[in-house]
Amino acid sequence: MAEIFDQNQQRAVELTSQYRAVMEQVGHTLWARPEVGLEEYHSAALLIDLFRREGFRVTAGIGGFPTGFVAEFGQGGPVAAILCEYDALPNLSTTNPGANGHGCGHNLFAAAAVGTALVLRDVLKEGTVPGTIRVYGTPGEENYASKAYYVNQGLMDDVDFSVGFHAHDENKVNYTVSAGTLTKSYTFHGKPAHAGNYPWLGNSALDAVELMNVACNYLREHVPTDVRIQYIITKGGDAPNIVPEIAQSLYVVRAACRATMDRVADRVDDCAHAAALATGCTVDIDYVDRTYNTVLLREYAELAQKHLDAVGAPAFTQEELENARQYGDGSGLHQQITPLPWAEGYQGGATDEGDVSWIMPHVSIYVSNVARNTPGHTLQMTAQGNCSAAYTAMETQVKAISTMILDLFEHPQMVETLKAAHEKKLAGDRYPKNPSYWPDPKAFLNCQGVEISGQKITADFSQLILLPESFSGQVTVEKDGAVAASFTGSGSASSQIPLAEGDSLTVVAVSDDGSRQLIGYWNL
Repeated sequence: MAEIFDQNQQRAVELTSQYRAVMEQVGHTLWARPEVGLEEYHSAALLIDLFRREGFRVTAGIGGFPTGFVAEFGQGGPVAAILCEYDALPNLSTTNPGANGHGCGHNLFAAAAVGTALVLRDVLKEGTVPGTIRVYGTPGEENYASKAYYVNQGLMDDVDFSVGFHAHDENKVNYTVSAGTLTKSYTFHGKPAHAGNYPWLGNSALDAVELMNVACNYLREHVPTDVRIQYIITKGGDAPNIVPEIAQSLYVVRAACRATMDRVADRVDDCAHAAALATGCTVDIDYVDRTYNTVLLREYAELAQKHLDAVGAPAFTQEELENARQYGDGSGLHQQITPLPWAEGYQGGATDEGDVSWIMPHVSIYVSNVARNTPGHTLQMTAQGNCSAAYTAMETQVKAISTMILDLFEHPQMVETLKAAHEKKLAGDRYPKNPSYWPDPKAFLNCQGVEISGQKITADFSQLILLPESFSGQVTVEKDGAVAASFTGSGSASSQIPLAEGDSLTVVAVSDDGSRQLIGYWNL
């Protein structure tokens, strides 16, 4: 290890073990209180408070996400983005059946991001190398793709390169393309009628949904093999004896590249229009969400592989090895470093890391936090996400990533080489940014600590989870930028502007220095 690492990188290796307790505390706390996407209020508060205490410059409530944040340390030199996820999944608790659980290991993702940031912070403080680290807290990876919103809004425009972490069953550099996904909702409008006496007077919106599904099923024969077309019927009518006036389906198109995804999605739209025409209905097509396929760079992957090889496989204890044999396929934990494949692989899963990879060089290093062939999004994954072995593997991950980032800080010409390779890989294609791309307030829970009844607004500061510690200033409740009520402490007030059903209000912490932090929404 010491043969290829300089003094700064060796220092990072030593610091990693010192920060294991912090990483375990973060990982365990998130694991014990799992929150699904867009509801990660306690998780975000934990991370935001930690970074503020550790001397990072923190901006919270970014991109329209109350639980989003960016924490920055350092100045000058290249800017490195450390991605940080912390959302859980529903119905995957191993301690409370039916409750949320970290069945994808995002508690470990966040813990590794924290550990890497603290290690790099300490090295940067010594002043021998310039560089800036920026931790992006990214809510809702499983259900809302906040990274895509950050990219569209330009929140990452000045970043030079990024890194990601993920729980896995293998020690390797990810060299597999994730699919791009495009999600749309199709709402068909027909004409109701009595289904027994006068069905000929109606136009069935459900017939249109089913005809669209049939057309799309035939379409599957005529798309590339990497494409997946998936759907559910979200509304089929109100009663079988009424010709359905409204019916709705939700479609996801997956593909290995953006252009193919868009072409197939257009064909799906054609199927919807044809089904509406055939049944005498109309159709509304609404965009829901999209993520882009990952852009892999051989040069960056090779650099990551160099550092992972140098660090070596996780040093599991005998107890950790034995405990892991009860999970996965029974073969235990992966104890080698997988060589980098000669060619890119492909898998149909999706991640909003793909959106990041379109605007900068990006790489992810995986480590064997869980036993071999443990399926993701399962109770088995949740069960292992807080085991000792998960954090032993994490030490390898943090060492490899922190030494790699320091290598890039120390050799800025390498950063420029990666950026040039990224530009070449895109071959003139560009991520179609939309600066007004903003999350829908109605996707969020009403802000805990605020109550609105009629024109009366009540605030309870003790329940405002994301309110900064030692806050000094006002909390405002706003509608379209106009203040409905403001509070310097818990209390009630009548709205200064008319409120009506359907309004979406924002809850903002306005500090004495004028800085603003989005801390929640309220939907009437």
